Amino acid sequence: MQTKGVLQHFYDIEVEKRRLKYLLLLEDFFQESKDKLADEFRKSFQKVCLELGQQQSLHQKGPIAHITFSMLRTELLEGRHYYLVEGTDDEWFFDLRPLLTTYDAGWAHNFLEQYIQELSLYSKTFMGAITQGDIERIKLQDAHHFHQYVLSLARYALPEIIRCPEYLALERDMTVEIRIGEFMDINEVVYSEDFTLKDNEEIKAWLEEKLDDEYPYEVFSGLNLANGNYSEIDIRYAFFQKTNLTNCQMRDCLLNGANLRDSQLIGTDLSFSIIHEADFSNCQLQGANFQQAQGARGLLKRQMWEMPGYLPVRFTDANLEGANFELANLRGACFIGANVRNTQFAGANLEKAIFSMESKEHLKLEPFQKASIIWQ
Repeated sequence: MQTKGVLQHFYDIEVEKRRLKYLLLLEDFFQESKDKLADEFRKSFQKVCLELGQQQSLHQKGPIAHITFSMLRTELLEGRHYYLVEGTDDEWFFDLRPLLTTYDAGWAHNFLEQYIQELSLYSKTFMGAITQGDIERIKLQDAHHFHQYVLSLARYALPEIIRCPEYLALERDMTVEIRIGEFMDINEVVYSEDFTLKDNEEIKAWLEEKLDDEYPYEVFSGLNLANGNYSEIDIRYAFFQKTNLTNCQMRDCLLNGANLRDSQLIGTDLSFSIIHEADFSNCQLQGANFQQAQGARGLLKRQMWEMPGYLPVRFTDANLEGANFELANLRGACFIGANVRNTQFAGANLEKAIFSMESKEHLKLEPFQKASIIWQ
């Protein structure tokens, strides 16, 4: 019973304290280095695409339907941080000739190693009550926290990466999914394409039903969904590239991580919506309403780590003429190249938001807002 009490104290106090320490170190490293990490991820992804292209040129591989990155727990126990990368057709795990290669996620899991090393050293002060087996179990249990940063990196990097010629040259299936998870276990979609024909009115009616848990990660790209009432729906991590959402009601929506690149949202009401990590790059957003939208970058509460901090909301090269961001929380948002003529930012949190120097003359900001902006 005494040993059980020691173990419980170790788990509740020492493990939790040290886990938080190294997750915060990883958080700061990730936010600071995400562009460099994205470039390294791009090179690895291009290599995968080249190998798949070679297989296709030799008629050894049909249209690509899945590219899956899988964390390997057996590798982690050996101190190696390679993810298995599989390129497969529509048979997915039953593809008889998958492309098999690796991706080195040491940049994230090195923090796991440091955390476990410190924990192991400290455990020796418990006079043998904490065994090496206990430490290994903690490592396997907590690996998924550090793994989540690999997910975040992929979501950040892939919208640009899929424009690379190596990927575009591949023969692809009607639906393509890029996933990251654990080997033969749960994985998540980080990028998706769907070339199947969809009926605009059917999709619009489906969205207006406002169903629970139906729309996250779905693909709505290239559709005409203008003048729809989509308020209060959950469309986290959904794909809306090149979609017409002009004059839509999207108030109080959950838009975390939604990809709306190259879309039209002229006059659309997105007020009070949650827009963390949403990508509005190159969108037409003239007159759009973002009043009190919540889209701050980073961790919301550092001492209560639950998941990686949010990546910046992106308005890169967007047309925001006449848009309204009154009282919106846009900490760390990216407005590089955006048209901000007559854009309203009254009371908005723009701490460390990034604007182009050229936009300075058009921005009407309070002194405290100007002082908190990063100019590029």
